[in-house]
Amino acid sequence: MLTSLPLLFALLTLPALPSDRQERAGSRGSPSSPEETITLAAVGDILLDRGVGRQIERHGADYPFRHAAPILREADIAFGNLECPISESGRLVIKPYRFRAHPRVLDGLVNAGFDILSMANNHTLDCGRDGLIETMERLQARGVRFVGAGETRAQAEEPVVLEAKGVRVAFAGFCDFIPEGVFLREDRASIAMASEEGVRRAVKRARERADIVVVSFHWGIEYRARPSPRQIELAYAAADAGADLVLGHHPHVLQGLEVRRVQTGSGQRNVLIAYSLGNFVFDPRGEEPSRTMILRVILRKTGLVRAEILPFRLEDGAPRPGAPAESAAILQRVAALSAEKRTLLTGGRIVLDETLVPLRP
Repeated sequence: MLTSLPLLFALLTLPALPSDRQERAGSRGSPSSPEETITLAAVGDILLDRGVGRQIERHGADYPFRHAAPILREADIAFGNLECPISESGRLVIKPYRFRAHPRVLDGLVNAGFDILSMANNHTLDCGRDGLIETMERLQARGVRFVGAGETRAQAEEPVVLEAKGVRVAFAGFCDFIPEGVFLREDRASIAMASEEGVRRAVKRARERADIVVVSFHWGIEYRARPSPRQIELAYAAADAGADLVLGHHPHVLQGLEVRRVQTGSGQRNVLIAYSLGNFVFDPRGEEPSRTMILRVILRKTGLVRAEILPFRLEDGAPRPGAPAESAAILQRVAALSAEKRTLLTGGRIVLDETLVPLRP
């Protein structure tokens, strides 16, 4: 744990996590008590082509993740959005921005500790269906799970369940943009497209199979710091259907966090919504697109325990821990945007009581 980084805690009214971390991969699938906790580390867009691809050619596949890998590997489950196909086959489609990463980048993803990646985005099909199929096959061969893509549309919409320390975590992924240059078909390799009905259906299936449900969305408006009405609609559909955590990407800047309280038959359930995790491995221009973070969430079978954000900044395509002033600016920005969603941060902590985070009608 990088104790020098400013942390932004989301504390629930549940016992705190023990200070000593448990082993990450070795205990997966072992029996757990209801109080067993696991750690999920989530990041935003991962582009391994263009400027980042050139850096990888010079410095090796581990280059983009060298500062973040210790945190990702420490987590029981590490998640990100893969913003490019990893393919030597397939023809690049005709569109303004199109990406193709060399298979050498897989070493970096594996060594960094990624367990599952979302492929439900507007660049997964940049090399057509052949490139999508090759990417899925290469990830499978390296033991990296993926969500939001499949050999058919139905497979793409299926939740994927990972188990850590006896806690089952289901992931579903959706894209809110029709990919350019490819006609989507139900019976061919595809990505999962977002609709409120489809999200509810997938969350219901995931809830039947797992203790925790995480839903990932590629959505929103690029370089907008606030979620669009469409993002909010989809996030609430997922939360109200049974998701515990909603992870957003695509706007290329950080957006605020929201804690939504959902009434259940046994009381209330807290759902954490991260509207945009920003760029994580990318070659952006400008200050705001260069600000990023790792969202680290502590979970148990019954739901969220706590969450924290670790501020990072992109430099030459790779995230590094923010300097004190940079980290403070990131935290202040996220705090201000979260306050607009009635999720208030005080002293670096998200306050979750009903006074400061009232129930929505």
